[in-house]
Amino acid sequence: MKNLLCATIILTTTAVFADIEVKQKPANGLAGIAEFHEHVHGANCVSAKDRANMRRGLQSYIRDFGPLSQAGTYVDDRKYPFFPVGAREWEDLIMSNYVDLNPEEDAHQAWDCGSYSYDGHKGIDALIFTFEHQSVGVPIVAPLDGTVYMTHDGEPDQNTVWDPDTASNYVAIDHGQGRYVWYLHMKQGSVNVEVGQEVKAGEQIGLVASSGYSNWPHLHFESWVPSGVEDEWVNYEPYAGDCNVQPSGWLNQIAVPIGAECKEFGITTANLNDFFEDEEYMWHPPLEGYIPLDNDGVWMWTIATDIGPFSNYRMRFYDPNGVLQHDSGTNWLNSSWTSYRFFVTWFYWDFSELNTIPGTWTVDMIVNGDPYLNFPMTIVTPEDPTPNRVPEPISATIAPYFPTVDDTLTCSVLTPGALDDLDWDLVRYEYTWSVGDNILRQVESAGLADHLPRLEVCPGAVLTCTVVPSDGTASGEPFVVTKRLEGVSHGDLNCDGVINVSDLLALIAQWGSCEECGGDLNDNGVVDVNDLLILIAYWG
Repeated sequence: MKNLLCATIILTTTAVFADIEVKQKPANGLAGIAEFHEHVHGANCVSAKDRANMRRGLQSYIRDFGPLSQAGTYVDDRKYPFFPVGAREWEDLIMSNYVDLNPEEDAHQAWDCGSYSYDGHKGIDALIFTFEHQSVGVPIVAPLDGTVYMTHDGEPDQNTVWDPDTASNYVAIDHGQGRYVWYLHMKQGSVNVEVGQEVKAGEQIGLVASSGYSNWPHLHFESWVPSGVEDEWVNYEPYAGDCNVQPSGWLNQIAVPIGAECKEFGITTANLNDFFEDEEYMWHPPLEGYIPLDNDGVWMWTIATDIGPFSNYRMRFYDPNGVLQHDSGTNWLNSSWTSYRFFVTWFYWDFSELNTIPGTWTVDMIVNGDPYLNFPMTIVTPEDPTPNRVPEPISATIAPYFPTVDDTLTCSVLTPGALDDLDWDLVRYEYTWSVGDNILRQVESAGLADHLPRLEVCPGAVLTCTVVPSDGTASGEPFVVTKRLEGVSHGDLNCDGVINVSDLLALIAQWGSCEECGGDLNDNGVVDVNDLLILIAYWG
């Protein structure tokens, strides 16, 4: 058994069925859960070193800048517009542990009355899939405007075991009206804000990692708000549900998915029992897009969410002609009473047809009677070419749907999920935000979303988010999505504060029918002489 973050567990089993052998790492039993809870009781993922650093940091801030903000005479009803990571909640960002809302010992309870928390946990743990995702980079951003009052950096960031004597890389922000938030476990060298600095909602403050009291790359997001009693603060859980009856603290609360969902998948000839021998499941295993015909068996690896008690699976293998060659039948995937929000496991298959029939096979995987993944498996002979396949096509959206200059924008990427690259390479994305030729932000990220802070752009500006997927070697097709901010630009198409030849050339380049065009100054769906006259009228 392997414990993740602050109480998430990986469980794997061993089983043999006829001539198809399914090899998985044996479990050590359920006793590790109780031992783990006792180990971290009250620790809140914040080590003693972190607490000492935070005390010193707060004292230093008050000495240099004065006291933190206090609650006003009105209720702070601001909502978080998004979870503060450049990723999509429950797609490539797994909400592993929530705030413990039950003060009784050994009776932890999450906002939805579930058990995904642990005693004394005061934050929300959101994990990314692997250390390879961490290496590419997944941004952490401020969800609200605020002032940085503490930072710490320089600590190792690939911790794989719980060690209460380690320190984390972190940022703490005073978001005003008495709301304070801690952002912990950041990547070494990624803290890019300073004490006393004012930050805007959506501004990047660091990168996700596993520094400090952590054993998996994740963000610990911990909020404190005024209690209503003078000089007293309470831990804040923004998620609302049956066991936290309140207005949601999120602008759009994302529902917890129900039922097994495939998040990552891959195929290899490498022995995964050997790869995971040290039970460090946070590393991305070696995966191959082409399997040689003379293979010694095929290994498959997957990450899933919501694997419930006594879950089962079934795999059907179809050869390149669509003929069913093997059916595994129904087998145990999780032979315990425990439910797993985050589940890593692997399989081994060895039957004669895998050594005699080349071509692209199709495999159906079913979990608990429902489709889990339908994936290709390409088996090649020695003379077959094995070219690198670029990532599959993507699309993207920008939110909010009707943005204004006061909004923080989010560009979200939509992909085929675990089939985003048929060589099973880790896909990363280059996000480029721009207004005309003016690039506002450009970043490479392993996350499926990027946030643009509220900037000094002009009303009516057309913002573009261009996303280019890459497998680290070759790039896929870029996808471009645009949004026009509410308001009128009067012809300042590049938002540089002056209307000149650059804007005129941009308008001419957009001449004719168009949607979301900056040159459509009268917003009638076409760029024509009327728009040209408006631009000339505001020249200068």
